[in-house]
Amino acid sequence: MNEQELWVSFSWYCPNCGKIVVGYKDSNGTIKVQCRHCETTMIRRIKGRRHDTIDLYAPRNQEQLQTG
Repeated sequence: MNEQELWVSFSWYCPNCGKIVVGYKDSNGTIKVQCRHCETTMIRRIKGRRHDTIDLYAPRNQEQLQTG
């Protein structure tokens, strides 16, 4: 990060429980957040002006439900 960059908070709704989560960019440009309500971990990467990716990681005590 440059010294001139300001600490800007990024907030969005947790896709798992719907609560608001807030995080800050690190030196690589990624935003790592853990939801305080459901403990889901999210890593958000800003790819471009209109393209973000969010990786979701379930807590250790939960499993993904298989549908179908």
